[in-house]
Formats: sequence, structure tokens, C-alpha cells
Amino acid sequence: MLRPKHLIIYFLVLLADILLIAFGKTEYRYATKPLLMILLAVYVLYTNIKMPRSFRIFLLLALFFSSLGDDLLLFDHLFLPGLGSFFIAQIMYCIFFLKIRYSNLPVPLCRYPYILLNAAVVILFLLFLLPHLGSLAVPVIAYAIALFFLVQCTLHAFHFRRQPYGWYSLIGAILFVISDALIATGKFYHPLPAGDILVMLTYGFAQWGLVYGSTEYFRVKINR
Repeated sequence: MLRPKHLIIYFLVLLADILLIAFGKTEYRYATKPLLMILLAVYVLYTNIKMPRSFRIFLLLALFFSSLGDDLLLFDHLFLPGLGSFFIAQIMYCIFFLKIRYSNLPVPLCRYPYILLNAAVVILFLLFLLPHLGSLAVPVIAYAIALFFLVQCTLHAFHFRRQPYGWYSLIGAILFVISDALIATGKFYHPLPAGDILVMLTYGFAQWGLVYGSTEYFRVKINR
């Protein structure tokens, strides 16, 4: 059975992928980038926790569509299919964290100030980006809405004071937003210095946080 320390392999592959970007050897990323989500999926399947199957399937689907999106985004002309794959991944994550929320009794209270703050940030960013989106405005806006709900679903899934591992998932969701905001800014507005490295760094920790926080939540809950 796998334990949290086995995720070191994931971070080594992530480091290798970032170094390939830094040294301009992007053609070798076909061997590193697709491996990342596979490693997280293997961890979810074989980690030493008893996550109910009805939860695990949605977490694995989120990783599967993330992996598909990773593969598609390696090719510039497949940006839209890659965006669609990640859109489905966000939906799977949302379902997963909603299932945690409504089984985590008493159901966590709504945090309305944070909902409004999150909505304001998303709307302002879209208003900034909208003049540059062209024909991709509708899919990008739809994807941004999915990201908004991902943050909200993780924010409202846990009782953070007594379930501190939920912070990993919430920070992971926020890093996911930051990573995709960097992608959108670099693609539609202006390339960013070291943008690809920052995108991969935030994305790698985002996916790890989402997975690690949720699996540890179940580990503590079941062993309590």
C-alpha cells in the first residue's frame, strides 16, 4: 500500500518537467507531463485509506480528464479540446467535493463573504481578458465559471478547524485558478517572463494539494 511519502516520485517528475521547460527541451515533456496525473491516480488507487468507491471514482475521473487535458495542451492546435477536458475535470472535482460536503455532518456553513470575493476576482479577470479572447470568449468564460465552483466546493467541503487537511485541497484549488490565469494571460494578453515554469509549478502543486488534502481527510475520518 502507498503512503504519503511515496508522492516524492510525483515531485521528482514535476521537477524534471520544470527543468525541461527551463532548458528549452520541451520535446522531452511528452515523457514527463503525462506521467504526473498517472502517478496521482496510482496513489489514489493504492494509498492506505478506505475511501468509499462512490467518492474515489469522481476523484479518479478528475485526474483522468486532467491527464487528457495535459496531453492535448502539449499541442498548440489542440488548445480548445484541452480546455474542454479540463472543464470536465473541474466538474468531476466539484462533484467529489460536494459529496464530501454533504456527508461531512453537520454540513459546513456557507461562507458568503468568500463567495462574493471569489466571484469579484473572477469577474474582474474576465473583464480584463474579454477584449482579447475573440472567438474563444464563450469556452473561456464557461471554464472560468467551472473554476469558480471548484474553489467554492472545496471551501465549503470541510470544517477547517478540526479538519486541517482540507486546507491542502483549498489551497490546491486556489493554485489551480492561479495556474490557469497565468495560462490565459500568457496566451491571450501578453507572454509572461518564465510563464511556462510558473504555470507548471502552480499546476503541479494544485493537483497534489487537491489529492493529498482529500485523501488525508478520509484517512483521518476513517481512523478516528
